[in-house]
Amino acid sequence: MTEKEDRRIRKTKKAMTDALAGLLLEKPLNNISVREIAEVADINRGTFYLHYRDVYDMAEKLQNEIFEKFNEILDNHEPQNDQDSLFPIITEVFQLLSENADLAKVLIGKNGDPAFLDKLKNVLHEKCFVNAQKLLNIKNDDEFHYFYHYIISGCAGICSAWLNSGMKETPLEMARFTESFIVDGAKTFK
Repeated sequence: MTEKEDRRIRKTKKAMTDALAGLLLEKPLNNISVREIAEVADINRGTFYLHYRDVYDMAEKLQNEIFEKFNEILDNHEPQNDQDSLFPIITEVFQLLSENADLAKVLIGKNGDPAFLDKLKNVLHEKCFVNAQKLLNIKNDDEFHYFYHYIISGCAGICSAWLNSGMKETPLEMARFTESFIVDGAKTFK
């Protein structure tokens, strides 16, 4: 495949992704047809079917792409000691959201897939629970269990509010803001 072909494919997939994201702002996934995506993306239906089986396949593949990038971020930020900060990982998460804003907005919005957000929360729990407890220096397991769920729900709310308000702040500003909420909240346990 030549670079020109590769660029055309990326451009086509981006047009389809943007079309799906725009349609999801208006209605739920089960009310969106391939015909609508093709019309909005200005492609023919045959082009759609070169890449996806149906609308659900497209949504699942897009979710998986975001999820894989999210997973990479978590894997790349395993804290080495108690002095490490949450800031780098939070910054990269906001950068990922920024780069995929339209899609992220609908994935975690009212017409998004609740299972997608649950999947993100579960992987956060698996990969970050113990490390976050160490980093925040909270000794009581039961207290941290509740605080952790508070953090996750709060972070999801912050991300959603940021995306829906037009992302006026940079990912760096949002990371500082979010980290301060988490760290200041953890101070109540000391």
